[in-house]
Parts: sequence; C-alpha cells; structure tokens
Amino acid sequence: MEGTELSLLNIFEVEFEGERRHFVCFLDSALAGARGIAPESIVGEFTPGPDGDFNLATFRMNPAFINAFIRYMNIETAYAPDLEREAEEHRDDRLMLLDPRHASNLSAEPTVSEVIGCFDVDSHGKIVPESFQYNPEHLWIDPVTGVSAYLHDRAFYDNLHRISHGE
Repeated sequence: MEGTELSLLNIFEVEFEGERRHFVCFLDSALAGARGIAPESIVGEFTPGPDGDFNLATFRMNPAFINAFIRYMNIETAYAPDLEREAEEHRDDRLMLLDPRHASNLSAEPTVSEVIGCFDVDSHGKIVPESFQYNPEHLWIDPVTGVSAYLHDRAFYDNLHRISHGE
C-alpha cells in the first residue's frame, strides 16, 4: 500500500473491563496496532446507534485529549508567524481563534461553537506564553460543517503522539 495515506481519525471498538466501548481516536490504525491507544489520542467516546454506526448525540469529549490540545496550542501554535502578526492588532486583549474549517465562511458572524479558544495578548502585541484558553463550547464534530480542521492537522497529530508516548 505504498503511497496510501492512512486516515488520522478512526473509530475503534475496544473491550475494556468486560464492556465494549466505542472511541473516536486521532490515531491511524497502524499506530494503534503497533502501540495501542493512548488516552490522549481518544477524542471522545460514543454509544452506537441502532444500526451500529457513529451516534453524534451520544458523543462525549475526552478531557485528556483536550488537555493535549491545549498543550499543543501553547507549545506550537502560539509561535506561528501568522498568529504573531495578528496578535499585534490585539494589544492588551484576547486573540480569538476560529476552527479553520470555518475559514471559508468569514462573512458570517461565527457562533460560539466555531471558536476553538483564545490567547491573551500583552501590551506589546505579543501572545502571552501558556495563555491558550480552550472554549468548552467548541464542537469538534459539527453536524453541519463536519469535523474540526485540527483533526486533519498532521502537525497536531505528530505532536500528540510524541506527547502521548513520551518521545
């Protein structure tokens, strides 16, 4: 299968303590088979619908995944040149970040579920280190617009798996 890119977002059915559980993971199947499923790679858990498929109504986010995302935003994203430039325009304020999946619809006012979080910006227009605040109302999986662009982000994926496996 040379040249075939594995999906970074997968559903795994796992038997845990005698119970079948269903996880949405930011983890390709090859890495899951080689290393297992680290808690930080589990985006969330759900109960399948009557047909056995993914049921968004029962989806619950995993706090360990959110914590790993916050670390990524503080370690990597906070120093992205485009954000540094944007921060200069938000002195002594917050720099709100929209989920990149919504970037094509900038004419409409974003809903709270589209805001992934924010960084604090100091009086010099610099992002305050370790200041990312995740928006708990953000939808990682939106019934209308689909999955967050961060769940297709190879840099986040690579960072997550270094974090979750101590590399």
